[in-house]
Amino acid sequence: MADKKKLKKEYQHLTNKELSKKFNVSVVTIKKYLAQDREEYIKELALRRAEMYKLKLEGWTLEQIGKKYGTTRHNISLLIKKHKQQYANQLNLI
Repeated sequence: MADKKKLKKEYQHLTNKELSKKFNVSVVTIKKYLAQDREEYIKELALRRAEMYKLKLEGWTLEQIGKKYGTTRHNISLLIKKHKQQYANQLNLI
């Protein structure tokens, strides 16, 4: 298969099923090929949690943050807690 970025951009309008037929491979193969790298995913999650924490410090309610990110206030609470724990762990490493 071609370069991932080029493929994603060129065929982003197609479903995984359509791509699997086009390239004559299984849907699982398409999912594995197009999946985000784990390191990139972890960085993205950490940035997202940091943004949520920043909004909370700016005075946003958990409900407002939840609406912005399309999740519940309970989940936002857990993600902010995870961010605080991760940040505290980083400080302890220094």
